Amino acid sequence: MTTIGGSNFLKHPVALMTGATLALAMALPAHADNTNEPSVTVGGGLGVGPLYEGSSHYAAFPSLKLKAVLPTQEWGTFSAAFPEGLRWDLPGLSPFGFALLIGYDQGRKERIHTLDGRDDYLRGMGNLDSTALVGAEAYWTLPAGRLFVRGLRSSDNRNYGGERLGKTAYLEAGFATAYALSSTLTLDSTLYGTWSNENDMMARFGVTAQQAARTQFEEYHPGGGMRDVTLKLGLTWQWQPQIALEGGVKTYALVSDARNSPLTGETVGAGAYLNALYSF
Repeated sequence: MTTIGGSNFLKHPVALMTGATLALAMALPAHADNTNEPSVTVGGGLGVGPLYEGSSHYAAFPSLKLKAVLPTQEWGTFSAAFPEGLRWDLPGLSPFGFALLIGYDQGRKERIHTLDGRDDYLRGMGNLDSTALVGAEAYWTLPAGRLFVRGLRSSDNRNYGGERLGKTAYLEAGFATAYALSSTLTLDSTLYGTWSNENDMMARFGVTAQQAARTQFEEYHPGGGMRDVTLKLGLTWQWQPQIALEGGVKTYALVSDARNSPLTGETVGAGAYLNALYSF
């Protein structure tokens, strides 16, 4: 695994992405008027959704957004965002594109913290450790939108519920579009399906023998395959040149072994968010 200065820089992915975003933001010019110029966006708000994918328990969470974008003529476009991660879009491939990605999987706590306190529904399952993700995305830009395929894999082997999972990995494929409803309103949508390897399915929906002995859940070992189908819809109102409000919803439907997991309380779930944004 790649190291810098003798330390593993992927051991602390949140600090890595946040630090890279701030460093890129400070290096950029102060103003950006279009998507071909450097830009920095900061914001926050509130989100509501299931505690984890498939959960029937819903809660409110704080929402934080931080993104810096640096387009270049010779090297393509660099971006750093929280919580999405780091991205490098290579140049000279239009209308096709290819990007290298570093992301973050925050794992899952058995006692999940929310704005209302802590939820203990998964108590006894143990904590799934967080990990950096590395991967790539290929895409094709069309007049109506963008077709994409992206794959991400954990940088470390993962352990959960007394079992060694190995590296988790998943693949997303779908179509994304943005439509200007007016000079100040933009509607964006993304529809995609997700495929997980066996390790990723076990981390999200499996129950080991040790976990079954400590909880009310039956032992369950899902196989790899298609995990879900997801639709995201977002609306952005550009109130002022540098100030915007964005809101959106995300809904998913679990399929295959994810649908049959004892951890799955609802096979269809949805969430919503509202953020205030400032760009410079």
